[in-house]
Amino acid sequence: MIWNFVIGGVAGWMLAAFMNEEKAAQKAEVTPEQALEVLVKDIHDEAQWAMEECTTDKERELVYEQVKESVQKIQLTLQERGEEIIADLHAQVADAPSKEEVANTVETRVNEFKKKMDNLSDTLTQTLSDLKPASVEG
Repeated sequence: MIWNFVIGGVAGWMLAAFMNEEKAAQKAEVTPEQALEVLVKDIHDEAQWAMEECTTDKERELVYEQVKESVQKIQLTLQERGEEIIADLHAQVADAPSKEEVANTVETRVNEFKKKMDNLSDTLTQTLSDLKPASVEG
């Protein structure tokens, strides 16, 4: 029961930290992949600590559910931020330079963006797989 509050509080704190990650990344020159890895590691560490305190299967199931909920909150935040970015991009279209001015750089920028997003996606997939609890031997 208390684990919901502990993990929920930690998840909320990490979500707020993640939302401010962009500012912190500029100051500390942390890559988005590194910030994501830190966030997932924090979730994993807190969940591991909570699991060590569990004495029943019901308590362990609550921890599993809280980890799932925390990751879903992060996904929702990422989706919302993505939608904000898309809205900003749509707003900039009116001020965009002509096609001739950017024809040479568009493909390069798109490829760089795709590469960054692929790297971030790969990192997210890897770090989320690291969250899977080790099999319990009993």
